[in-house]
Amino acid sequence: GYAVPSTSSLILACREAEEDLAAPFSVLIHGDFNVNNLVYNHVSQRLHYLDVHRTRQGDYVQDASVFLVSNHRMPVFEPHLRQRINTAMAEFLAFVRGFALQNGDETFEARMALALARSLLTSTRFELNPAFSRSMCLRAHYLMERVADHHGRPWQNFRLPDKALFS
Repeated sequence: GYAVPSTSSLILACREAEEDLAAPFSVLIHGDFNVNNLVYNHVSQRLHYLDVHRTRQGDYVQDASVFLVSNHRMPVFEPHLRQRINTAMAEFLAFVRGFALQNGDETFEARMALALARSLLTSTRFELNPAFSRSMCLRAHYLMERVADHHGRPWQNFRLPDKALFS
């Protein structure tokens, strides 16, 4: 008996909600912050960024969501390795949340939900496993439903449902 909104209607509702969710500040972002655009040199203890042609001023949430989803979609299925990836993702999300809190970013949770939905949905084009692609699409749908349902209420009260990100 539950009516499930179409993806198109959710995208429109989220576009409308996003008008109330301007980032309070901008930073220099990579623009395509996938795991495969980072190279760590263990000897020099330095991180190198690849594919920087999209670098610009923008909302840090974009880079954070792309990084999280690129970890989520890694084809790693061994339970202990997947747990390590999930732990790294949880720690990264906690770090970004802390950054948002430290900088008074009251709409972080809602913007992150939208950014994750966008990253999950657009990542389905890279996924050849139909079941995993469907899972990412459903996670995006779930996040968009949460944002659309919250629209009209104070955004500082919105909480990103973390379970949408972890397998």
